[in-house]
Amino acid sequence: MSFKNIIQFSCAEYASELERIVAGLTDEERRFTPHPDSHHIDFIVWHIARVEDTWINSFAKQAIQIWDEQKWATKLNLNIHMEEPRSGWGWKIDQVNSMPKFEFRKLIDYLETVRNCTDSYIDNLNEEDMKICPDKNRPDYSIAEMLGHIVVEQSQHIGQISYIRGMLRGIDG
Repeated sequence: MSFKNIIQFSCAEYASELERIVAGLTDEERRFTPHPDSHHIDFIVWHIARVEDTWINSFAKQAIQIWDEQKWATKLNLNIHMEEPRSGWGWKIDQVNSMPKFEFRKLIDYLETVRNCTDSYIDNLNEEDMKICPDKNRPDYSIAEMLGHIVVEQSQHIGQISYIRGMLRGIDG
């Protein structure tokens, strides 16, 4: 199995797990927070999609993000002021709490669009590309490190969502 297959397999596995753990959750359940200073599932799923879009498009490809190119802020009713990196990273809890409600299915559509872009990007990589550091602001951060980060970060967020679901519905809920 090549490095491409391993990374794509990892991304597909956490996408499948995400689909499983959000299945059947109500809007209210997805907005539940276990603590007043915690994130809710809608925010975490949005953040997962935004992080991947940012890393693949802005960092790796040095291109416009799908978020901007396809006007996903408008599609999701999230035309809110966001400082860079516009992925929710570093948000304060009041920003998370003020996130407008949106149609969750559209968010999943955005995530799937990002994932297809990621798969296509990975398909076109070769071993030498993994050493490239494409961002002059991060001269020592390679494509390989970025891909490893995506897999780890997204997996952590899947765990957070799974934990919240377990709090709401129990271990088998």
